[in-house]
Amino acid sequence: MKRSIKVIISFSVIGLLIVIGVIYKTLSPSLSTENAKSTIGTPEQVADQRILDAKIIADKKIVDAKKIADKKLSDAKAIEDQKISNTKSQSELPKEVEYKKYLNAKFLCSIKYPSELKVVKDTANGNMLKSDDESISLQVYGTNNISHDTVDSIYNKAIKNNNMYYKVKSGNWFVISYIEGDKIVYQKKVVGKGSIDTFIFKFPTNQKNKYTEVVEMIEKSFKASSTDKAH
Repeated sequence: MKRSIKVIISFSVIGLLIVIGVIYKTLSPSLSTENAKSTIGTPEQVADQRILDAKIIADKKIVDAKKIADKKLSDAKAIEDQKISNTKSQSELPKEVEYKKYLNAKFLCSIKYPSELKVVKDTANGNMLKSDDESISLQVYGTNNISHDTVDSIYNKAIKNNNMYYKVKSGNWFVISYIEGDKIVYQKKVVGKGSIDTFIFKFPTNQKNKYTEVVEMIEKSFKASSTDKAH
């Protein structure tokens, strides 16, 4: 008896659950529709929302694309500016100086000089060379040592110049450099018993950096091979 009651109750519960399930399934679509309507809105509202979302996405893509384009343009400009800067720097570099050689046939002294200098005075004893604007000059000459001067006697007279800022003496030669007006004067003498060979190079004080290496080249190239005798 009790077992029959339990069976009946069990079937009743199962039946009730089935009925509830059917009812929920029947009502579920309508509830979902209503919920969708309350959440999303009408078809017109849905369309407007989609258009708005699409516009937001499009605007963002435009902004992102503009950022990328601006970055590429900025990078390209930086590269171009660097190229222009490099080209300008190269153009501002001093041109390599070309040299010619001068040989004095009488005193047998020789020297290399910048090719921009032209001979303005040519004598047996030596030459005077100048630039076209005469701001640069180089005098190369020899003299017989008829007074029997020594390197010390000539050097001591030379360094009395009040504007002297460089001087050096060694063996039978000396070098002095001094200011003369708006020019720097660089002079070297090789003193022998028979003759004295000299070069004097002058250039503007405001072009010191440009002509420092030129002076070194001229000084190193200066050869006085026959000062032991008169000519």
